[in-house]
Amino acid sequence: MWEKIKSLPDWRFVAVAIPLMAIFQWIGPETLRYERDWIDTGQIWRILTAHWVHVGWAHWLLNCSGLVIMVILTTPGWSVRRWIATTISMAIGISILMTLFNPDILNVAGLSGVLYGLYLLGAISLFAQDRLIAVLVGAAVLLKIGMEQFQFYDFNSSSLIGARVIVDSHFYGVIMAIPIALLWTTYTMNQGITEQSN
Repeated sequence: MWEKIKSLPDWRFVAVAIPLMAIFQWIGPETLRYERDWIDTGQIWRILTAHWVHVGWAHWLLNCSGLVIMVILTTPGWSVRRWIATTISMAIGISILMTLFNPDILNVAGLSGVLYGLYLLGAISLFAQDRLIAVLVGAAVLLKIGMEQFQFYDFNSSSLIGARVIVDSHFYGVIMAIPIALLWTTYTMNQGITEQSN
């Protein structure tokens, strides 16, 4: 059973992503985190690498745990290529949205925005196999986003990670999940049409 789990592409992605984030953390968040002036300074890499570094090791551990739990809960079964394309697209999209709509945010580090989008996409992927879990996961993500945006509750992980939580990055992760899900659906439908016509 364990061998079967390890052979799944979801776990292959996780097995590379977690050590990669550890290496980036060791290199130093200051070099790789999102900086507001990334356009002016030409440091384009920050719009991607910002989501793979963290403010500290506790923050790293929290996000790594979130990634593992996401795979356990939703078992998306995506190919490694799909994982890479999705996380890169989401990371870049979040950084661009933050640049456009959050002039007050000077620097950001962490995977949580991408994670929120992954949880929603995981729920969408799971829906055909297990509607109850899919709906519960999707509803939990949307509920938490709503609570964060409208400040219905006062709990967040700031005390755990030792930095302010940028809740808008969570919102942008969910926003980015919507066009990605639409692209997946369109691609899947087109593949079905192609196979039928052959």
